[in-house]
Order: sequence, then C-alpha cells, then structure tokens
Amino acid sequence: MSNSAQVLVVLSDESGSYQEVVEELRAGVTPVREGRARINVVTAQQLASSDASVLAGTELVVTVGLSAAQATIVREAALPTPPLTLCLLIPRQSYERLVPTRASGRERRLSAVFIDQPLSRQLDLIRIALPNRSRVGVILGPSSELLKDELRDRARERGLVPKLADVTEASGVYAALQKVLPESDLLLALPDPVAVNASTAYGLLLTSYRAQVPVIGFSEGMAKAGALLSLFSTASQQGKQGAEIVNRILAGAAELPAPQYAKYFTVRVNFSVARSLGLRIDEEAALAAALAARADSVVEPVPRRSASDIRTLVRTP
Repeated sequence: MSNSAQVLVVLSDESGSYQEVVEELRAGVTPVREGRARINVVTAQQLASSDASVLAGTELVVTVGLSAAQATIVREAALPTPPLTLCLLIPRQSYERLVPTRASGRERRLSAVFIDQPLSRQLDLIRIALPNRSRVGVILGPSSELLKDELRDRARERGLVPKLADVTEASGVYAALQKVLPESDLLLALPDPVAVNASTAYGLLLTSYRAQVPVIGFSEGMAKAGALLSLFSTASQQGKQGAEIVNRILAGAAELPAPQYAKYFTVRVNFSVARSLGLRIDEEAALAAALAARADSVVEPVPRRSASDIRTLVRTP
C-alpha cells in the first residue's frame, strides 16, 4: 500500500457551508502510515460527468450534503469494489432512504453523521431550559411523521406530553397550528420538507409568537427569526467529527462505524424573544454544557454568523 492515503471529498456544491467542512477535514485529518493524507475535492456535478478513474486509488470518500451522497452512491454502484464512503451533512431519513438496510452487509461500507439532532437531545434541552413546561406541540409532515412513535416514547421517558398534528401539504400547517398551540406549552419544530421548511418556518414562528408559545428550532436561522431556542450542528462541527472518523479509517480500521448523530452541537437562545414572553433562560454555554453532560456529546464555542436569509439557514442540506 502506498504511503500516501487518498481521500476524495464530494461536495453538493461550492457554497460556504460545504467549504467549511472541507476546511475542517484538511485541518483535522492527520498524517498516516509515515506518509501523508491527500484530500481531493470535487463537486457532485463533476463526479457525475467524470469517468470512473476519479475514484481510482481512493481509500475513502466523504460526501458533503444530500446531492453529493446521491451522486456518489450512484457512481459507486457500478464499481466491483467501491471505496468506503462517509456521508456528512445528510438528514437521517434521507440517508435511510438512500441506503436501506440490507442483509448483504454492504451498508457497513457506507455510513453517515446525521445533520439532524436526535429527539432525545431535543427533548432534554426542553427539560433543561423550560423545566416547568411539559406539553410539547409538534407539527408532523409526511417525512417527520415516521418519528411519531419514537417521539412519544422519548417524551414519555422525560415526563413530557406530546401534542401532535399531521399535515400532508404545506397549506395545512396554519390549521394544524390552530389545533396544537392552545394545548401546548411550547412548540418543537422538526425539519420536514412539507411541515417545517424554508417556506413555512416564518409563518410558524409568527403564529406561535402571537399565541405566546415559544418555539424550539433546529437552525441558527430559526433562532434569529424568532425561535426561543435552537439546537443544531454547524458545518464545521460536522467536519470535525468527519475528520475523526477519517483518521480512524486511515489508521487501519477495517470498516466505518455505524451511522450516528452529530456529537458536536450548538445551542442558540433568542433573548429578545425570551424577554417578550416573560421567560428566564440560562446562558447558551450553560444550557449546552448541561445538555452535553446527558449524552455522548460535546459542545464547543461557535462564533455567531452575521444575519442571513432564513431561506438559507433553515434549509436542510
């Protein structure tokens, strides 16, 4: 085996968040086998239009974003011995649709660090930040509806009572809110292509605010736009965790770890909203540290971004 280990990073596009992952990978992947790790970067479009030689000699592929994962898995399907492939910045449900569990064990060649937060972590944040509020409203769409049983189980374990409403199209979100909000102490927003997305988020936040029901969001953009709290993993945090996994593979691990949630995360608080709702909320660092103590999670100080359009920040990669 050559002393030079090759890692191919496939980006969904060249946007800033994906470039942040590349920067973390370059900074975090260490020299291996007394040689070096070469990190080559292409976009999903470049991979799709190239021949199979782009994967030749590659020990590990790291995809960044859903489009990159889709393009890579399609291209690798034609290879007799495809390389190990780690997917970053990908929602759990998208990954599971893309890589269904198979008895062949082929899925152990593929793994992921999910961009969405585990329900247990989101509900723990509610318990820590708002200990006197137990009724949790949730609007579920066709995708997030699959989490209903898990949501009920995890909520029950924490003494929380879920108040659920289902929608099949975005036009039904307002009516669902009118049903759920009067019964809820807070609203947990779960990312969903139909129920909670870039086009519905603002209306959901405004309607909830008018009803004096705080929202727990899933992106920095939602905190800026009016969510009381947001829990999310940044692109840099995904890249850091990805680099740790890459290092294990280049150091000799035979297979990728099982798909996993991000262990690094960030908590954001909109203190203006807290004051308007008459709520006293702990500082972000204290909330994050208390949350990290409950699971295999790590919190790091993350610099705040400048204000950005909610359509960019709320979107799911």
